[in-house]
Amino acid sequence: MRKLIAALVLSAIVAVGAPFVAPWNQTVASPIVIGRVHKDYQPTRGKIFVLVIGNDARAGNPNTARADGIHIIGVNTETMRGGILNFPRDSWVSIPGSGTGRINEALYQGGPKLLATTLESITRIHLDYWVMTGFKGFSAIIRALGGVKLNVQRDLYDPGGSGADIQSGVQSLDDHDSLAYVRTRHNFPQGDIDRTTNQGRFLLAMLRKLRREVTRSPAAVMRWMAVTRKHTRLDVAPSVLFRLGVLASQMSARDIGNVTVPVSTGTVGAASVVFIQPAARSIYARFREHGSL
Repeated sequence: MRKLIAALVLSAIVAVGAPFVAPWNQTVASPIVIGRVHKDYQPTRGKIFVLVIGNDARAGNPNTARADGIHIIGVNTETMRGGILNFPRDSWVSIPGSGTGRINEALYQGGPKLLATTLESITRIHLDYWVMTGFKGFSAIIRALGGVKLNVQRDLYDPGGSGADIQSGVQSLDDHDSLAYVRTRHNFPQGDIDRTTNQGRFLLAMLRKLRREVTRSPAAVMRWMAVTRKHTRLDVAPSVLFRLGVLASQMSARDIGNVTVPVSTGTVGAASVVFIQPAARSIYARFREHGSL
């Protein structure tokens, strides 16, 4: 995932145009959007936390977007270790200023910053940046990579939902199958909980591929920049993005844990939801302290 962020980060350095200033609800269907959670943030050595959001916006209907993937990425710049902390989209939580609801509704109600504020209130982790992409941006990334190799845990067939039709085992997934993999939940025993974990698995697979490409040829970074720059909107300085990109280039997937918060299933009224369990508090504390999982 750090390599993914690095690619997005480095691509933004050569992006042409003014800083991103449009309202979030006019751009959620855009491929890639990068922003700061707090205006006064200045990068330092230590821990950096990035909220990564996958939204379900379709072209032509951006204002109904909800978060389809919610992940906090942490990096400790001193130990060079990190973590991906995944949150099921149906987690029932307190949303600041809006009462209670599913966590993915925070994006619809107040954009990435409200979702970030919600997660900060839950975890007490100070988030620095957010990165958001939708179906179009995700597919563009995978096409630019030429597919991603992943060990698929089981046969997946979900023609009426995600469109998945993937055999188990190590597979080279194109953009269609990659999107289907990170969206499918019907083929897994824990449904959306497993899907959330699988999204983290996929991000790590992308990191491994990008590291292999850059190791073989540093020019791969420039190719990635050229491909992605036209899809990126940002409200952070290119120099900040460059520093993040340098950091990302030093990370190894072996040193990044992938953890989904523990939840239990339940209902609120007629709605099926999940409740984050008290055991999550120790995970938050460890992540806050070490920046890794």
